[in-house]
Amino acid sequence: MFDNKNFYPTPPALVSKMVSKIKGHPVKVLEPSAGKGDLINGLKDSFKYSNSRFEVSAIEIDPILQAALRGNDVKVIDSDFMGFAGPDKFDLIIANPPFDDGDLHLLKALDIMYRGQIIFLLNAETLRNPHTNNRKLLVRRLEELGAEIEFIHGAFASAERKTNVEVALVNVVITRNVEDDLFAGCDDHAARAYQTVSDKNEVSTGRSIPELVAEYNEVVSLGTETILAYYKNYRKIGKYLGLNKESDSYSYSGDDLTGKMQGTLNALLVAVRTDFWRRTLELKDFKARLTSAKRQEFEHSLSEHCHMDFTESNIRQFGLNLIGSAEKTLTEAVLDIFDMFTVRHCWDDGLYEKNIHYFNGWKTNKAFKVGKRVVVPVRASYGSPFVGYSGWDLNYGAADFLDDIDKVMNYFDGGVPYHPMSDAIKNAFSRGESSGIQSTYFRITCHKKGTVHLTFRDDDILRRFNVVACRGKGWLPGDFGARPYRQLTVPERAVVDSFEGEKAYDANLQVALFGGSAMPMLELFA
Repeated sequence: MFDNKNFYPTPPALVSKMVSKIKGHPVKVLEPSAGKGDLINGLKDSFKYSNSRFEVSAIEIDPILQAALRGNDVKVIDSDFMGFAGPDKFDLIIANPPFDDGDLHLLKALDIMYRGQIIFLLNAETLRNPHTNNRKLLVRRLEELGAEIEFIHGAFASAERKTNVEVALVNVVITRNVEDDLFAGCDDHAARAYQTVSDKNEVSTGRSIPELVAEYNEVVSLGTETILAYYKNYRKIGKYLGLNKESDSYSYSGDDLTGKMQGTLNALLVAVRTDFWRRTLELKDFKARLTSAKRQEFEHSLSEHCHMDFTESNIRQFGLNLIGSAEKTLTEAVLDIFDMFTVRHCWDDGLYEKNIHYFNGWKTNKAFKVGKRVVVPVRASYGSPFVGYSGWDLNYGAADFLDDIDKVMNYFDGGVPYHPMSDAIKNAFSRGESSGIQSTYFRITCHKKGTVHLTFRDDDILRRFNVVACRGKGWLPGDFGARPYRQLTVPERAVVDSFEGEKAYDANLQVALFGGSAMPMLELFA
């Protein structure tokens, strides 16, 4: 972590000093260079009991530190403060930014602060030696705002990461009233490359990330303008007209209209971001290839990320963090279907035993693979999966269940378009047929008792499905298929002999297990 020359965690004594500068009871706080959360922990210790509405958000560029912050119940709203374009309104911005460009970080904080307090720690040379245009601009703005500046020697002398550099503690309070300054700091950051909001019907279907981001920016801009205009005229129209999204959690009492405005705007941003992050689930490549289990994982991650500003870079990082290792993600989905075919439905009549073929596994004898023909009890949302009011009918829950199987098989087919089982079954049922049904990957027979008989149509897909699943189970060596049979150890050869034999093994050397474009989710974030 200390490979970063600018990473100097704030020592406890300095955290206490910075926190002691805070005036009043801030509600919405930002730490834009959060690191591992030293300052945030100090803030929480000071305000968690005295201010029940206290809420701290963070910006941090390191994904590992982001995860640690979220684990500490901190909302991470962006990954790069210098690129942050969110219209959030904060009561307090407090930070120990990178020493090399602390001037840029403080200038950014001054730009985005509508009304509130800024407490920043800088390398003293930033202010003592303003030799660059940015430093000169910073010194001039701090003078204009009447900033309090305290120079501190030895602040990091006994810190977690020691340095003898002198620091400057900057404390500045910005006052502004919504009635006097209607649209300051509320520019629309969205590029207007797309159609106006009245023509957004196609965009609302979620065709692409840039379109969603453009629509998000327009919604936020319109909402911001509406809220600011409303509160500017609140004293005249407030008793006659109310917003339908008034904020309860951030509402201010009395005549503090700027506080009311900031609270209402922040509540709007949470609602809009949550909605747009959720809409990423409907993007074509996600919807087509995420199984039900993976969609649930996405939904869980979404609840942790919905406070992140909705930008292309944040969506890209969110997707990469969610997917992590693409092969690991795909393997988990394969194992889910493998278990469903083999051990998950251990019925008394031995249904699952019809699906499996035993072999001598790597370091264990309890190993088996899926056979060419499997019998699977189908989960339905209600009643029978294949029976409706007028005879044969595919229950929508059963359709989702079968779609998950198809999505996994498509991983091995390069992500190409395919004819899903659910469509094939619906078409067959409409003709009064329940057997001899063919989809891209299976021949299908449905039984009204709730089981489906599936026969793999592609032996190569079946083989690779078994290899990925059995390797994931630890029943095959991790490098299975990487070395020729003659180079394997005696125990490894025994596994190969039992699993498929030398000829089939050598015929598939170095063959990719997943299809060439079977990781299309990554294309969204390339």
